[in-house]
Amino acid sequence: MNARSILAATAAVLLFALAGASPAYAATSVSIGDNFYSPTTVTVTAGTTITWTYGSGNSIHSVTADGGSFDSSPNCPPTCMNPGDSYSHTFTAVGTFPYHCRIHGSAMAGTVVVEAAGTNPGGGGGTTTAPGLPNTGASPLTGPFVVLGLLFLLAGGAVLFRLRRRA
Repeated sequence: MNARSILAATAAVLLFALAGASPAYAATSVSIGDNFYSPTTVTVTAGTTITWTYGSGNSIHSVTADGGSFDSSPNCPPTCMNPGDSYSHTFTAVGTFPYHCRIHGSAMAGTVVVEAAGTNPGGGGGTTTAPGLPNTGASPLTGPFVVLGLLFLLAGGAVLFRLRRRA
Protein backbone atom coordinates (compact mmCIF):
# COMPACT_ATOMS: atom_id res chain seq x y z
CA MET A 1 0.00 0.00 0.00
CA ASN A 2 1.58 3.30 -1.05
CA ALA A 3 1.49 6.61 0.79
CA ARG A 4 -1.09 8.13 -1.60
CA SER A 5 -3.51 5.27 -0.99
CA ILE A 6 -3.13 5.63 2.76
CA LEU A 7 -3.66 9.40 2.56
CA ALA A 8 -6.74 9.00 0.33
CA ALA A 9 -8.29 6.39 2.62
CA THR A 10 -7.55 8.51 5.68
CA ALA A 11 -9.16 11.59 4.10
CA ALA A 12 -12.26 9.64 3.03
CA VAL A 13 -12.84 8.13 6.48
CA LEU A 14 -12.25 11.50 8.15
CA LEU A 15 -14.81 13.20 5.90
CA PHE A 16 -17.41 10.51 6.67
CA ALA A 17 -16.71 10.83 10.40
CA LEU A 18 -16.98 14.61 10.43
CA ALA A 19 -20.13 14.56 8.30
CA GLY A 20 -21.85 12.63 11.09
CA ALA A 21 -20.78 15.11 13.78
CA SER A 22 -23.57 17.43 14.89
CA PRO A 23 -24.78 18.92 18.14
CA ALA A 24 -27.12 16.67 20.09
CA TYR A 25 -30.79 17.36 19.39
CA ALA A 26 -29.95 20.20 16.97
CA ALA A 27 -32.06 18.89 14.10
CA THR A 28 -34.54 16.11 13.55
CA SER A 29 -36.16 14.82 10.38
CA VAL A 30 -39.66 13.55 9.69
CA SER A 31 -40.52 11.82 6.42
CA ILE A 32 -43.80 12.49 4.67
CA GLY A 33 -45.44 9.90 2.44
CA ASP A 34 -48.91 9.35 1.12
CA ASN A 35 -51.10 9.46 4.24
CA PHE A 36 -48.34 9.23 6.89
CA TYR A 37 -45.62 11.04 8.82
CA SER A 38 -42.67 8.96 9.99
CA PRO A 39 -42.02 8.96 12.85
CA THR A 40 -45.48 9.91 14.04
CA THR A 41 -44.25 11.32 17.36
CA VAL A 42 -40.98 13.20 17.79
CA THR A 43 -39.57 14.24 21.18
CA VAL A 44 -36.95 17.01 21.14
CA THR A 45 -35.46 19.69 23.38
CA ALA A 46 -36.35 23.36 23.04
CA GLY A 47 -34.37 25.02 20.25
CA THR A 48 -34.49 22.00 17.94
CA THR A 49 -35.32 22.41 14.27
CA ILE A 50 -37.47 19.72 12.73
CA THR A 51 -37.50 19.26 8.96
CA TRP A 52 -40.38 17.46 7.29
CA THR A 53 -39.45 16.07 3.86
CA TYR A 54 -41.95 14.75 1.35
CA GLY A 55 -39.93 12.07 -0.44
CA SER A 56 -42.32 10.58 -2.96
CA GLY A 57 -46.00 10.03 -3.42
CA ASN A 58 -49.06 10.95 -5.43
CA SER A 59 -50.95 13.31 -3.10
CA ILE A 60 -50.42 16.85 -1.91
CA HIS A 61 -49.86 17.40 1.83
CA SER A 62 -49.18 19.98 4.52
CA VAL A 63 -47.66 20.09 7.99
CA THR A 64 -50.15 22.17 9.99
CA ALA A 65 -50.13 22.62 13.77
CA ASP A 66 -53.53 22.02 15.33
CA GLY A 67 -53.06 25.22 17.35
CA GLY A 68 -51.77 27.24 14.37
CA SER A 69 -48.22 27.75 15.68
CA PHE A 70 -46.67 26.47 12.43
CA ASP A 71 -47.88 25.65 8.93
CA SER A 72 -45.94 24.50 5.89
CA SER A 73 -48.71 25.51 3.50
CA PRO A 74 -51.12 28.16 4.82
CA ASN A 75 -52.84 28.33 1.41
CA CYS A 76 -53.30 24.57 1.05
CA PRO A 77 -55.21 23.72 -0.98
CA PRO A 78 -54.29 24.61 -3.70
CA THR A 79 -50.67 25.50 -2.74
CA CYS A 80 -49.50 22.43 -0.78
CA MET A 81 -46.36 20.36 -0.40
CA ASN A 82 -45.47 18.19 -3.39
CA PRO A 83 -42.96 15.33 -3.68
CA GLY A 84 -39.44 16.72 -3.18
CA ASP A 85 -40.58 19.62 -0.95
CA SER A 86 -39.45 20.12 2.62
CA TYR A 87 -40.48 22.38 5.48
CA SER A 88 -38.56 23.28 8.67
CA HIS A 89 -39.68 24.76 11.96
CA THR A 90 -37.65 25.55 15.09
CA PHE A 91 -39.42 24.75 18.35
CA THR A 92 -38.52 27.25 21.07
CA ALA A 93 -41.43 26.72 23.46
CA VAL A 94 -41.86 23.68 25.70
CA GLY A 95 -45.08 21.74 25.13
CA THR A 96 -46.90 19.20 23.02
CA PHE A 97 -47.70 20.23 19.46
CA PRO A 98 -50.12 17.99 17.56
CA TYR A 99 -50.20 18.56 13.81
CA HIS A 100 -52.05 17.24 10.78
CA CYS A 101 -52.28 17.40 7.00
CA ARG A 102 -54.81 19.94 5.69
CA ILE A 103 -55.83 17.48 2.96
CA HIS A 104 -56.13 14.30 5.04
CA GLY A 105 -57.09 15.69 8.46
CA SER A 106 -56.89 13.37 11.47
CA ALA A 107 -56.16 10.38 9.20
CA MET A 108 -52.67 11.89 8.73
CA ALA A 109 -51.48 13.33 12.02
CA GLY A 110 -48.39 13.55 14.19
CA THR A 111 -47.10 15.07 17.41
CA VAL A 112 -44.00 17.03 18.43
CA VAL A 113 -43.15 16.93 22.14
CA VAL A 114 -40.74 19.70 23.15
CA GLU A 115 -38.97 19.33 26.50
CA ALA A 116 -36.89 21.89 28.36
CA ALA A 117 -33.14 21.89 27.85
CA GLY A 118 -31.43 19.48 30.24
CA THR A 119 -34.05 16.78 29.84
CA ASN A 120 -33.57 13.49 28.09
CA PRO A 121 -35.75 13.33 24.95
CA GLY A 122 -37.35 9.94 24.61
CA GLY A 123 -36.14 8.95 28.06
CA GLY A 124 -39.26 9.61 30.06
CA GLY A 125 -38.50 13.28 30.66
CA GLY A 126 -35.93 12.68 33.40
CA THR A 127 -32.97 15.02 33.66
CA THR A 128 -29.72 13.81 32.12
CA THR A 129 -27.64 14.47 35.28
CA ALA A 130 -28.29 15.06 38.95
CA PRO A 131 -28.26 18.75 39.94
CA GLY A 132 -24.75 20.07 40.43
CA LEU A 133 -23.02 17.16 38.71
CA PRO A 134 -21.26 17.53 35.35
CA ASN A 135 -22.50 15.64 32.32
CA THR A 136 -19.94 12.85 31.86
CA GLY A 137 -21.71 11.18 28.96
CA ALA A 138 -20.34 10.87 25.46
CA SER A 139 -20.19 14.04 23.38
CA PRO A 140 -21.54 14.13 19.81
CA LEU A 141 -17.89 14.53 18.76
CA THR A 142 -16.69 11.37 20.52
CA GLY A 143 -17.19 9.20 17.43
CA PRO A 144 -15.22 11.42 15.04
CA PHE A 145 -12.35 11.72 17.54
CA VAL A 146 -12.20 7.95 17.96
CA VAL A 147 -12.14 7.52 14.18
CA LEU A 148 -9.43 10.18 13.86
CA GLY A 149 -7.35 8.43 16.53
CA LEU A 150 -7.69 5.10 14.72
CA LEU A 151 -6.68 6.74 11.46
CA PHE A 152 -3.53 8.17 13.05
CA LEU A 153 -2.77 4.77 14.52
CA LEU A 154 -3.14 3.09 11.11
CA ALA A 155 -1.09 5.75 9.36
CA GLY A 156 1.66 5.46 11.97
CA GLY A 157 1.69 1.69 11.60
CA ALA A 158 1.96 2.00 7.82
CA VAL A 159 4.90 4.41 8.14
CA LEU A 160 6.68 2.11 10.58
CA PHE A 161 6.05 -0.86 8.28
CA ARG A 162 7.59 0.99 5.32
CA LEU A 163 10.58 2.10 7.39
CA ARG A 164 11.16 -1.45 8.60
CA ARG A 165 11.01 -2.85 5.04
CA ARG A 166 13.70 -0.38 3.94
CA ALA A 167 16.06 -1.36 6.77
